[in-house]
Amino acid sequence: MSTADILVVGEAIGDFIPRDADGRHYEAVLGGSGFNAALALARFGAKPTYAGPLSTDALGRRFRAALMAEGIGMALIHDSPLPTAVAIVSPLGPDGVPEFALHLAGTAHAEPNGTPRHMPPSAVHLHAASFGATVGPSGEAVTSLAASARHQGATISYDINIRASVLPERDLVLPLIEARIGQVDIVKASLDDLSWLYPGEPADKIARRWHGLGARLVLVTRGPDGAVCYGPEGALAATAPPVVVVDTVGAGDTFIGGFLAVLAARGRLGPGLKDATGEDLRAALAFACEAAADSCTRPGCDPPRRQAEQV
Repeated sequence: MSTADILVVGEAIGDFIPRDADGRHYEAVLGGSGFNAALALARFGAKPTYAGPLSTDALGRRFRAALMAEGIGMALIHDSPLPTAVAIVSPLGPDGVPEFALHLAGTAHAEPNGTPRHMPPSAVHLHAASFGATVGPSGEAVTSLAASARHQGATISYDINIRASVLPERDLVLPLIEARIGQVDIVKASLDDLSWLYPGEPADKIARRWHGLGARLVLVTRGPDGAVCYGPEGALAATAPPVVVVDTVGAGDTFIGGFLAVLAARGRLGPGLKDATGEDLRAALAFACEAAADSCTRPGCDPPRRQAEQV
């Protein structure tokens, strides 16, 4: 068993989550795909460092306190005087699936130089999350960061996580996403992401397209039906355990954190990814599905504390 230093980039956003059916009472929780993924990795025993802009306002101070409490590296955080970006989550429907109204303009998220462009020497894996890795100043920085990671032999994962309200039109976004897929080893998307990007196309066809662009592993999450990993040995599937869903906020981030944590514990990130076996991928996929389902039983992104090295 071994661990690996993992650099995580992507947004940190204050999620305002309704605590009643008509949206009269909200709670501010810490979120954003980058922060959530780093949180999940730390709780699963990996060694993440979070990099990116964080406000010095009250929410930003909460983010810092949470990162410190979880033992997440903070050396590459960029202090910003701008306010924290926020997302107003709509009252949840029966399926617990949220809708986000994102407010990013004029916030720390929009800092032009907030995301690093060079990989730290100690990191063997880069995880780039969501729209923060796709568009805007942070999206531009990620292309340089990925090139730096590739140059030093680190592996790279990319969670697409479509948020259409803060993205350009599909025809403009698709080339940006496919360019990033061409730089990475592992790409993760939900069925909803795929249907937005490639309306009407089946997941296996899209996976073949992404393999052709250069991705080694394609992860597709399917909500309560679990997930599929399309890799060198074909399609591997894992089911999700049945749970009582409170909400699904951060489930995808918990999933990718769990998947990467198992690979890290087995020495299958960085140069070791090429040696990953079908058994490694099945174990990572099962752990990720179980952890994501567990997170759905609590409000906000609250990954369970489970040691991936024991899988």
